[in-house]
Amino acid sequence: MDEADDEEDAPSPSHSRDIPSSHMPLSPSSDFFFTEDHYNLLNGQIDSLTTTVDGLQNMVGGLQHSVEGLHHSVNNLTSLLQQVLASQQAIHSHLDTEFPPPPPPEI
Repeated sequence: MDEADDEEDAPSPSHSRDIPSSHMPLSPSSDFFFTEDHYNLLNGQIDSLTTTVDGLQNMVGGLQHSVEGLHHSVNNLTSLLQQVLASQQAIHSHLDTEFPPPPPPEI
């Protein structure tokens, strides 16, 4: 084999994130070894956290949709109240024209 073939078989730096070899010490002075079981447990917890974050994002999206709906409803209610107020003022104006208040009593 020539050296080019040996270089192709060597793992690339991107493989450094793959499952670490069993019993790889975390640091030269550490007695704790990071095993494949530790790796699998950590991966499971990361997956669970990712699922939780995704669920929270969906809830926030739902809340945003609800708030937008409430905002639309408040705008509609405000418009209706303005129409009621305008109608009430028109009725009072009409009543004042048709039925003016009586003059004050003479003393």
